[in-house]
Amino acid sequence: MSKELEISREQLIPLALLHASGHEIKGKTRLQKLAFLLDKEILGEQFKAYDFKKYDYGPFSKLLLKDTERLQENDVVDINQKATFSGNVRYDYILNDQWLDEVEELADDDDIGEIFDAAEELVRKHEDKSIRDLVEYIYDKYPEYENNSVYQY
Repeated sequence: MSKELEISREQLIPLALLHASGHEIKGKTRLQKLAFLLDKEILGEQFKAYDFKKYDYGPFSKLLLKDTERLQENDVVDINQKATFSGNVRYDYILNDQWLDEVEELADDDDIGEIFDAAEELVRKHEDKSIRDLVEYIYDKYPEYENNSVYQY
């Protein structure tokens, strides 16, 4: 008996980003920034999923964080914690293998496939950027999100 993939409209964003990123995104900050850029630069008002606030490293959505945790609770996404060299914790998001076929079907769906296509376009544009370069790109393009930041360059 197979389980059915049940996700919210908003959860399409982290799923599409994971799909476009080779099924893994390293770090909470990278996930947040990619979701922000997907919303701001490609999807725009046609698919307003998350409200991003100014936070420690630029735009941050608490709902995005909760949605990825719900995906983890449903075994769609694994969230692994890794210690960094600086002694902090990095959260890595990995699409669970048992759901790959279902996520592929979502990506091919005529109604929502454009979200997956947009995520592919965005990831191609930014995949080679370090997290520092990604944050600096956002601060350059959206300087209002540098307010409240603990990261200054």
